[in-house]
Amino acid sequence: MNIIPALEMKGWRISASDCTGNQIVVKYEFASDKEIICKACNSRMQRRGTRQLVVVDTPYMQYDISMQIETPRAYCPNCHKYAVIRPEAIHPSRGMTLRLMGYISRLMQETSARLLSGILRLSQSSILRADKYILELTNKARPINMNGRHGLIIDEKFLGRDKKFVTCVIDAYTGEILWLKEGKSADSLEEFFSELTLEQKEDIELVSIDRGNAYLKALRQHLPHVKVSFDPFHIVKNVNDAIDEVRREVCKKLGKEEKKLIKGKRYLLLRGEENLREDKQEELEELLQINKPLQEAYLLKEEIRLVFQFSSFERCSKAFEKWLTLASASSLKPFKRLAKTLSRHAQQVLNFFRYRLTSGRIEGMNSMIARIQLKTRGLPSVDYLRLKLRQLTSPSFTRLF
Repeated sequence: MNIIPALEMKGWRISASDCTGNQIVVKYEFASDKEIICKACNSRMQRRGTRQLVVVDTPYMQYDISMQIETPRAYCPNCHKYAVIRPEAIHPSRGMTLRLMGYISRLMQETSARLLSGILRLSQSSILRADKYILELTNKARPINMNGRHGLIIDEKFLGRDKKFVTCVIDAYTGEILWLKEGKSADSLEEFFSELTLEQKEDIELVSIDRGNAYLKALRQHLPHVKVSFDPFHIVKNVNDAIDEVRREVCKKLGKEEKKLIKGKRYLLLRGEENLREDKQEELEELLQINKPLQEAYLLKEEIRLVFQFSSFERCSKAFEKWLTLASASSLKPFKRLAKTLSRHAQQVLNFFRYRLTSGRIEGMNSMIARIQLKTRGLPSVDYLRLKLRQLTSPSFTRLF
């Protein structure tokens, strides 16, 4: 068959081939007359018979390819160890060719392990192991270059009850993932910073984080010179949390009939008025008219949203100072606490207005992570997720096979 020349392997010759049904079976015999040298001590090894190895290769049209390979068994009299000599083109233990594993890894960018399992007639676990192996080889051959990284975005991601939180670091300007580690504390960044050289640390000028103190502590320890920017997405989220707290406190004080008017209206308070239908806007107005604390909380929420929409630094900073004054003078304890905290970190908030570095890129990774989890029917490991994200975000992560 025309495919046979493509199945040739260095050091082995094809002794027979057969096509039965939808399967092509190719038999190989060891063809090298060279001495077998022990990798551990460089001594000459003695041949002690052969073993039959069955390996799966990339399908050809409608045919599955099965390789039956004669592999010599060798013994080192110096090390007193045995070794089976295998072709370089196959995985040492998976029963697949590297060509097939590379093929699987390419297809896994577009399809799921379940679908690929049906097409290639391999188990889903074999599909995922093959994909991870190729990604690990590529990652080793194409390591991340941290030189010239001027901006970072650091955030935590929740992966579910099993994997819980991970800390994610990406390049703020390219979106390339640079680090992924379990946990969401300052310790999750220790290894990342410890691997950076002094010059690489000095290159970093700006870092965007959420309002939590854990990452800020790590930055002050390892990158004391950088300008830290608080992301507006997280600040608006903190404001929404404050509204939720106010709403819950209000509900505790209301009677049974009054609670019905507020129940199920949470989304009205959290969504922007411009995103509500006309009938929902009327509902919102009625809700705010009957409850002064909710009205005050909603107005403060809308005010902080406007702050982040100004284009000039001067207008943003003045509007932010005004909001802090209004929130501090309000009758709502959650907003008073938030205003006090933001006042303490005012410089980090103002840095956003000055540099406009947001976590928009890292928030976009949520959809990438969701797609990966869907394709793998769960997540085998955090390390596998890191490799998949690098495959999707790094232009230097070009395939080897």
